[in-house]
Amino acid sequence: MPSPFIHIGYALSFGTLIMVSTKGSFTAVHCLLLALNGFIGPDIGNFIAWCFSVTSPMIADKAMTWIHHSIGYVLIIAPLMSFLSSRLTRKILNWKYIKSFNTDPSNVNREQTNRTLVPLSMKDCYLLAVAGCLLHFQLDHIFEEDGQDNFYRWILSTGYFKKPMLPLSPFSVIYVGLSTSILFFGFAWIHLFSSSVSQATLTIRLKYTSFLFLVVFSFYFSFLIVSKVILEKKAVVGEEADLGVLVFIIGFHFLPFILCLISTSD
Repeated sequence: MPSPFIHIGYALSFGTLIMVSTKGSFTAVHCLLLALNGFIGPDIGNFIAWCFSVTSPMIADKAMTWIHHSIGYVLIIAPLMSFLSSRLTRKILNWKYIKSFNTDPSNVNREQTNRTLVPLSMKDCYLLAVAGCLLHFQLDHIFEEDGQDNFYRWILSTGYFKKPMLPLSPFSVIYVGLSTSILFFGFAWIHLFSSSVSQATLTIRLKYTSFLFLVVFSFYFSFLIVSKVILEKKAVVGEEADLGVLVFIIGFHFLPFILCLISTSD
């Protein structure tokens, strides 16, 4: 399984990239809270389990089941972490604010100081706690339990890896090819080839891009759900595990990024 160094390093790197992309709106405090929840958060379940493993095995088992779990952490520990984090960050920022003005005033960048010393609300801290939890399990689901993690096995189960490969459905081939083409050439049309949209501001082009992604991914996801879950096809897109991969990417890659951005909106 990933070590504390990997969890902390990954979360801090993830946060730093967001800090760069938001030009500092996502502050160092955001990064630290994200990293704190990315490691210490869910692994509190491991620590509690270790503490009670001898005296109360039942408590130890429940701690691992409820806390070291993406949903359990979000519902049980994340609210507590957000409350404590919000109070702690206020104290730290107040101390830093006072310290910054006790230095030589001529060396203080007032605008930068005010920007980086914005206290985080409980809502912001909760969003960061959830994002950190998802980043934690993004690594754990793939690299833990020698590849036998239940969620990881489910991802693979949405593909088909037996030999010989089942014959491909012509409809699936056409649908996948059409979806891929629309996504690729639609993006190119918005940003390069459209005489009107490509000349618009980046904000407008990104709105068109978001709409393109939403529509294409929604239709493709619906196709996978109908084929795999309702019609119970074994090989929807050949051996590709597209349904599981999409769920994983949306839940453990895109969602943490979106939550981090929302935490800077106040």
